[in-house]
Amino acid sequence: MEDYNKRRYEVGGWVGAGNPFPGSKTIQLLDTTLGGGAYFRMPFPYIFYTEIGTSYAVFLSKSERGLTTIPLYAALAYRIPIEMPLQFFVKAGGGQAYVVARPADTARWDPLVYAGLEASFIAGKRIRIGVRLDYNQIRETNLNLPATYNVPLASPYDDPRLLNPNYYRLENADFFYFGLMVGVML
Repeated sequence: MEDYNKRRYEVGGWVGAGNPFPGSKTIQLLDTTLGGGAYFRMPFPYIFYTEIGTSYAVFLSKSERGLTTIPLYAALAYRIPIEMPLQFFVKAGGGQAYVVARPADTARWDPLVYAGLEASFIAGKRIRIGVRLDYNQIRETNLNLPATYNVPLASPYDDPRLLNPNYYRLENADFFYFGLMVGVML
């Protein structure tokens, strides 16, 4: 059992389903897709691990709408201390997500809330295999538009719908990812 309790650096990746969160406004607009990501985990601080990761997914819909998300996050991960070869990690953190909305082709960085759960085991001495469930909430609340927006700016990042709030509202986007993961312990 001693090999399973060693705290090591780890780098890995995952591939799986990217889904709009059930019951959210996001699921009414976007379809499920295939996503993937990568992570780096280090044993710091104290009993926690620090995990830094990213993922990529292109969500399409039945209409012309689409959304590309590239979240970058940092999270604290806690390994639940159960004495068995199967290990469970609970993770929470935040970061930024690069979001490209179609058909308007608006692109920007938005704040991100991240949470995750992982069940994995160590195969051999250095390979971790498992499944992970990640939750991302992209917080579309940082546009910081002035109270009076009289002169439109000539920029590809301006969305004319923002001039009239009756046509456009800020909405947080909720996604969860379920994927198979493989990591290498360094």
